[in-house]
Amino acid sequence: MTTMPLIPQYTEAQIVSFLAAARETIAAAPICWLATRSLEGGTNARAVNSSAGAPGSDEWTRRLLVRRNSRKVAEMRAAPAVTLAYQHFSGDRWVALGGRATIIDDVVEMRTLWPGGMDPRFPPGFADANMIVIRVDVDRIEVHARGLTAEPFGTGRTLLERHPGGSWRYIPISLPVGISALT
Repeated sequence: MTTMPLIPQYTEAQIVSFLAAARETIAAAPICWLATRSLEGGTNARAVNSSAGAPGSDEWTRRLLVRRNSRKVAEMRAAPAVTLAYQHFSGDRWVALGGRATIIDDVVEMRTLWPGGMDPRFPPGFADANMIVIRVDVDRIEVHARGLTAEPFGTGRTLLERHPGGSWRYIPISLPVGISALT
């Protein structure tokens, strides 16, 4: 006899709660980890400061200010699928945003993210010559939030995927045949 894994079915209200937990976690943790596919086929991760999208953009769009000649930019040019990972200071919430990175080489938009307009630690013209914006258009959100996601905490995942119209749906975990979600 085969043991079928338990696959939770979430209501629209629960999905709204997962999205609220993700929103709160991101707001509380402006520094996140950016994971990209390395040019050698592995993965690289680094801490970055993330900001909301430009005014009028989708609420899940994130922007990063980066050096134009950095390794992460080369990696995103080659493979634009990225993940942004956030941890709430309480240790009870983790969120991963997955999506497509777009390189925005626009001085006007870059200046909206450059701290204080001109940062005295850098020579005049540094930002204009060296910095660009990465926009991440999010289409997947993975949430671990104690009290909201399935217990025991941290043993599974709650993955939400965006429909083309903008709504979100729960994606159940796929396990290999013969593997139970309880093992």
